[in-house]
Amino acid sequence: MATTYTDLMLDVQNGIATITFNRPEARNPLGGALREEFSDAVIEIGKRAGKTIFAVVLTGAGSAFCAGGDIRVLQEMTQKGPDNMRTRMKESHEILERWLDLPIPTIAAVNGAAAGAGFSLALASDFVIAARRARFVMSFGRIGLVPDWGAMYLLPRIVGQQRAKEIILTARMVDAEEAHSLGIVLEIVDDDVLLDHAQAFAARFSNASPKAIHLAKLVMSNAFESNRSEALDAEADAQAAANASPYHKAALERFLAKEPALFDWERAD
Repeated sequence: MATTYTDLMLDVQNGIATITFNRPEARNPLGGALREEFSDAVIEIGKRAGKTIFAVVLTGAGSAFCAGGDIRVLQEMTQKGPDNMRTRMKESHEILERWLDLPIPTIAAVNGAAAGAGFSLALASDFVIAARRARFVMSFGRIGLVPDWGAMYLLPRIVGQQRAKEIILTARMVDAEEAHSLGIVLEIVDDDVLLDHAQAFAARFSNASPKAIHLAKLVMSNAFESNRSEALDAEADAQAAANASPYHKAALERFLAKEPALFDWERAD
């Protein structure tokens, strides 16, 4: 089932949702209709997550994943003053948190340039699979801005403080190979198979426990803000909830009956 918005496409097939930013002529800037449509698509996926949708892939049409903010919108914000920019950023953060809080695996299939907020969205995804031509740049410094859409929270947690400062303050380009070496990218694949590969990766979660996926994501998302005692308590609560799930009970029965596991990543392909 496909839904076409003005600047975005949402397609759901076999439990896998694919969001495609669809303003290729402008390199898919995250402004105007695209920003609001992304929010709508994430809300729609959230309603169906763990029920009829088990993973989501985010990609861009054309040669870019997402070129970041729309310069024309940024000009308007500058003219309106800092209070308007602060309000807009709060709205963007609400969209970001919906994406971060989806209870299913999120996969960014980075097909080209991921600049500014586009880089941030990749960082906010559970997994990043990149085409060989993919490029990442915290371009904000080039126009006298600081990173947004959560980048200054997310990037240091992935690459460490010193490297994050270097990438942000220099606003330099990071190619796919370097992004892979830094842990930003999980896998690099040939450009022409990127989307198929990302969707196949997503499909391998289709038989996983939605409850266990959700709980694990929830606990790990708070790991850096928790002390050891809090983290262990959260782990215990999550395990208790997972242990009581029908999926776990069915999985135990299959194991004891020597039947194949419902979820086996190595056998999924």
